[in-house]
Amino acid sequence: MHVQLKRRIYVGCVFLTFIFAILILRLGWIQMIQVNRVMPGFQRTVREMSVLQRERGVMLDPGRGQITDRKGKSLTGNLQWGLVLFPHSGQRNDQSMMNTTNVRWKQLAAILHTDTTRLMKEWEQGYAPHFWTAGTHQPMVLDKVQVAKLREFEEDGASVYPVMSRYEKRRTGMQWLGYLAEQPEVLSVRDHHTDEVKQPFALKSGAAGLERTLDSLLMGMGPTLLTRTVSGSGEVIPEYQPRVIAPRNSHYPLKVETTVDADIQLGVERIAEESGMEEGAIVVLDTTNADVRGMVSVPFYDPQHVDPANSSWANRAVQSAVPGSIFKIVTAAAALESQAVSTKDTFHCGGEWGKYGLSCWKEHGHGDLKLEQGFAESCNIVFAETARRLSMEQLERTADALGLARTIGWEGKNMAGMPVLRHFDHEDAGRVRTSAVSSEDEGARVQTAIGQRDTRVSPLQAANLIVTLLHDGNVQAPRLVQRIRYADGDVMLEMPSHQSPSEAGQISPATSHQLLRWMREVVTDGTGKTLQRARWHVAGKSGTAQVEQNGRKRNHQWFIGYGPIEQPRYAVAVVVQNVTPGGHHQATDIFRRVMDYLAESS
Repeated sequence: MHVQLKRRIYVGCVFLTFIFAILILRLGWIQMIQVNRVMPGFQRTVREMSVLQRERGVMLDPGRGQITDRKGKSLTGNLQWGLVLFPHSGQRNDQSMMNTTNVRWKQLAAILHTDTTRLMKEWEQGYAPHFWTAGTHQPMVLDKVQVAKLREFEEDGASVYPVMSRYEKRRTGMQWLGYLAEQPEVLSVRDHHTDEVKQPFALKSGAAGLERTLDSLLMGMGPTLLTRTVSGSGEVIPEYQPRVIAPRNSHYPLKVETTVDADIQLGVERIAEESGMEEGAIVVLDTTNADVRGMVSVPFYDPQHVDPANSSWANRAVQSAVPGSIFKIVTAAAALESQAVSTKDTFHCGGEWGKYGLSCWKEHGHGDLKLEQGFAESCNIVFAETARRLSMEQLERTADALGLARTIGWEGKNMAGMPVLRHFDHEDAGRVRTSAVSSEDEGARVQTAIGQRDTRVSPLQAANLIVTLLHDGNVQAPRLVQRIRYADGDVMLEMPSHQSPSEAGQISPATSHQLLRWMREVVTDGTGKTLQRARWHVAGKSGTAQVEQNGRKRNHQWFIGYGPIEQPRYAVAVVVQNVTPGGHHQATDIFRRVMDYLAESS
């Protein structure tokens, strides 16, 4: 029995020795080898992570990828200067200390254009370093004079550092760019680096626009932090100097190169403001490939301060609206393609049609007109009679063939780790009719043919309709991004132009050319005569849609067209929404001003 006990003790000791040997080897592995390896799911080594757990930081740069225009001009990412305040553990609560430094407090407050009370209160809020905000939610941007004075001031605990500001401090019509917002449910799934330092900030993710559609590419490898070492109780240890921690990856953050021309974008925004447009959108496309050169949505928004409940952040350029007479392009195309109307057929307009309450905008009518003249004069009676010879299905097929009633923005499948990569966030497909409308309903068909009733078209689709006609009926896919580059300049992803064909086929080149000629007659002999004063020879189609807003009658004014007609360069769509009926056609005036600006800048 005694021998068996000794044997058991011996086996137990051997087993415990073996376990302790494994633990020692494991500890040695961690301390000597694994400590210098990057932790799974993080961008830091074990050694770095252990240090970071004892630090408090302020973010200098979120590390998010930047967005530029087609020429490389930055649309995001503005490097500015801010003042970082480093709290001192209990020192400034000492009355004698405050008395001896009172003069320097006043000097510093004077440089920051504030008072000592506010400065002291903000300086000692918590133990973590933070930017001087003057009571706002954003770091206060310092001018050159303030930066120079603060560097000379050399106050312990207050230092000037560069900080990356995402957007310019102005209201803009670039809703296609989008904005960022704190979305914990998104960050908790994808971001591990947010817990590296116990910092008083949260990283933001894309909530709309390109910021949202390209968020997984723009998110980067983590922020650049300015940190201070703290004690176990969270107090700053003054003996340790501040240090900057940044991700170490030469490929990131990425850079997104858009197709937008910043000069055209700003010029069109200025035109929208000066014209007094309150609601609407302006789209400028390059006629060679349907690339977006400018896209403005009104009212403007401030990407730094977005209220989700306020719709100004939404991009009206990709939202559909009642098109009015610009939809007559579709009706005319359907009539010509089906040969339901001959170019020799004559219609009579007496002002009133006598059915469905339909009348022409010209009080006593246009008299006898052919379809070509009815198009130039935008005569409702001519197109009502034309609609009677067509079916609703013919209108739908033609609209689809021309890129309407469906999304036509650029998209690619299985790219950059995404099942579908889209350029336009929340792009509206629009429609010709609702499912409740019967094909046999003549009244609905007539109203649809003149762009009323349930018909919806987005400004992007309207501008692209012009490009489609200029390409012999081939629908191009409007593009907002041309490529994405690594931080070192190498190309990560090219997004070449492509078409957006329809299962309904396409209209013939002959019909396309005929409609383009009729658009010229709109300017020379029809509703767009005021455009004869434009710097370029232009062509297009006007439209006025009757709508209701809060029970009041309102109009959507449209003008879509291209120029110069000798060698088309730009297709432009303008919609001015919810205008009081009567008065001049503001959309036509804005179209001319945009075309004049493009002519001057070419």
